[in-house]
Amino acid sequence: MQEGYQINIDEKLKEAWSDERRFIHYRGIIRSLIWIVSLIITDLIVDLLIWKGIGDNQFGVGLMVINIGIISFVIYREWLRHLKPYDAVRTALQVEAKNPKLSSILITYTELSAADSTSNTSEEIVQAIKEKANERTESINFQEIVSWDQIKKIFAISASIIIVFGLISFKWEEQVGTLLQRLTGQNVNYPTQTEIEKVHVEGQEMKADKPYKVKFGESLNIKVFTDLKAVPQGKLFVRTKGSEKWPSVPQGMDPLANDKLIYERVLKDITEDTEFYVRVNDDKGQIYDIQVIKSPKIGSYEIEQIFPDYIAKDPETVSDLTLDTPQDTTLKWKITTQTKVTAMQVKVGEDETIDAEISENGKLITFSRKADKAFNYAFKWTEGESGKNFEYGDVQNNIRVIDDTLPEVQLTAPSSDGLATDKKIVNLNYKGTDDYGLGKAHLIYTIQRGDRESDGESENSKKEIHNFEGKSAGENTYEWKISDHIKELKPGDQISYQIEVEDLFPGEKKHVRQSVVRKILIVTPERYLQWYRAELASQQDEIKKARDNEETASTQVKQLIEQETEEK
Repeated sequence: MQEGYQINIDEKLKEAWSDERRFIHYRGIIRSLIWIVSLIITDLIVDLLIWKGIGDNQFGVGLMVINIGIISFVIYREWLRHLKPYDAVRTALQVEAKNPKLSSILITYTELSAADSTSNTSEEIVQAIKEKANERTESINFQEIVSWDQIKKIFAISASIIIVFGLISFKWEEQVGTLLQRLTGQNVNYPTQTEIEKVHVEGQEMKADKPYKVKFGESLNIKVFTDLKAVPQGKLFVRTKGSEKWPSVPQGMDPLANDKLIYERVLKDITEDTEFYVRVNDDKGQIYDIQVIKSPKIGSYEIEQIFPDYIAKDPETVSDLTLDTPQDTTLKWKITTQTKVTAMQVKVGEDETIDAEISENGKLITFSRKADKAFNYAFKWTEGESGKNFEYGDVQNNIRVIDDTLPEVQLTAPSSDGLATDKKIVNLNYKGTDDYGLGKAHLIYTIQRGDRESDGESENSKKEIHNFEGKSAGENTYEWKISDHIKELKPGDQISYQIEVEDLFPGEKKHVRQSVVRKILIVTPERYLQWYRAELASQQDEIKKARDNEETASTQVKQLIEQETEEK
């Protein structure tokens, strides 16, 4: 009898536990379906808003990951965590909770059954409790621990949501199908009233991964080709590449007069890398890039000056594109760029053009020109980065030529005209200077005969007397023995002479300068001696006069000093 009671109660407890598990499974499935369908509807709304705002599928996979996370949490919380292994005591507690009149008899019975072999309670008491438990539970339905009415309510809610989703799927079949594709990461778009088919920039169809390259400062014509529904105006959104925000007010794109499904807009004066997309009605295009190709960037530049032979200087290099340089200097330009160049022309003045040499890597440019006169020049670059060979002008530079000046010469002695006999030796002291270098010095003299036979005609002669050998300054003395160069001198003959120096300038017209002219009158020895004595006396008088002036000045200074001392 005792065994029969135990089997009866235990079976009822197991049936109640099994019924509870079925309830948990049904409830978990229905609640999970509610969440899944609700999330799909939410995803459709959210993804449509995102797509309308951004236009591409950046967040589809992200939404899927979020969905999986939410569903996993719901399955665990609403389903898996409620699945417990069979425990007679726990099930008995649930039955007792539903039937308070049992007064814990079922709990006592279950605990004694579990501890039957180890209990110290007398068998008579155990038997009495089990009989009492069987009697009390005989009319009780243990499966009442599960409220199937709750399942009905949840099922009704679930059915309503599924019906709504079914209607949405039927009404917007393409949208729902597109959502499921986008959640798996496929880059597909929702159907729209207007369809953007393609976008052209200057007649070239744009690709999302291929930027359109444009010359710095140019304007671009953007056209968008659409299908289905036409609208009065399209919208062009433009921002500098790297900016975080798109402008709140787009630029309008007007339809063509002959085709209302094609819209265009001219984007003017583009100077920075740019991004843009177009929106027509409810369709939004992809984001496209415009890459601005700027004028080649100069890394460094230098001009080597190779001076002409008349300038005794080693070549010099300057890091400037505008400079002053001596006439006939050969200039060699060396320019490095940070970006590739395919060609460069140098525009000299109005008519001359020089084609510069370009290195293999396109970043080293060289050319040369002789600075025979001042000139202005400017670069015309052809860049090599875009593949379109854009051409760019540059600022004007100028080369100023320093003309070679005439040399200077000074005849320091004799300092005045004089008399001489035909045996006279004249010490000619002279010095010359030049901006770059002196060449040869010549003595130029003219003889005017005093006799009547010559009729006053002059005899001109020129004699090299020194070579400065390129020095910029120098001083020299030349002993001129007149009788060695001029024959048959007689009293009354007059010699006019001067020193001429030249520089090394190689032009057709030599650069020369002549000193002042000095004159010598040939006289008899007696007349020369008389003149010499008079000159000597004159010099002595000058010396005496200078000495007297010096003594007078010295006396006056002493008197002033004594006067100042007395006043103190």
